[in-house]
Order: sequence, then structure tokens, then C-alpha cells
Amino acid sequence: MNLALHDAEVFANAVVRYRTDHDSSLLDAYSSTCLAHVWNYQAFATWWTELVHIAGDASHQGEFRHRIARADLTRLFESGSANRLLSEFIAGLN
Repeated sequence: MNLALHDAEVFANAVVRYRTDHDSSLLDAYSSTCLAHVWNYQAFATWWTELVHIAGDASHQGEFRHRIARADLTRLFESGSANRLLSEFIAGLN
């Protein structure tokens, strides 16, 4: 849903710019702007899904990956920077 809202905002801003300034640059850049955002979130979603599955189940990819995932998950709660980044992704701000 956050991606859809982001895309709608980018499109609305592009239409307003075109209608008020006759500048189509934002419309022309719409796909590349939105795709960059989409791929960023796909990377986050893949990382997050793997993290929570591996952190909870050592049989998924072995004990080593399980412990790495647990360390990553712990860092999200103990590091203000890591927690802030996670919060931005979850809220759709990144």
C-alpha cells in the first residue's frame, strides 16, 4: 500500500507541474522514479522476509545463518540507527 501511495503522490506532483508550468519532466521521469523506489522496497521485503524466517528456524538454512539472522534482528532493537531505518521502511518513508 505504501508503494501505491508513493506512486500516486509522484504522479500527482508530475501532473500538477505539467498543468501549472507546462513542464513534462516529472511525467517523463515517472517510471524511473517509481521503479527505483519499488526495487528498494523489493530488496527490503526480501531481506525482512528471509530475516524473520531464518531467525526463527535454524532448519531453514542451518545454524550459521540462523545465528547471523538473530544478530541482525537483535541489532534492529538495540541500535537506534538500525531501528530508525527499519521504521522508515515499514512506514514507507525510505
